[in-house]
Amino acid sequence: MSQKIDTPVGPRWATLDNAAVYCGLCTRTIKKAASDGLVETSHVRQLGASRGRRLINLRSLDRWIESGIGFKADLPHLRNQNSNGELK
Repeated sequence: MSQKIDTPVGPRWATLDNAAVYCGLCTRTIKKAASDGLVETSHVRQLGASRGRRLINLRSLDRWIESGIGFKADLPHLRNQNSNGELK
């Protein structure tokens, strides 16, 4: 007889704001990673609509974050900013 295993299933996709809350990074960093092809996104919209919603694949976000474990992060768009986000 097989046993039923109850494992919680979290969301696989999230809005940019929710993805930022999920991982603790700012939305700008996630957008940059997505535009660099490091994080998968999907633009969901109704047929014929000009606007929609950009969703972030949380599994790809996790993989990207985990790929940096033990390495110094080098994000060129952040290098020239101080801790307040202002350009140096």
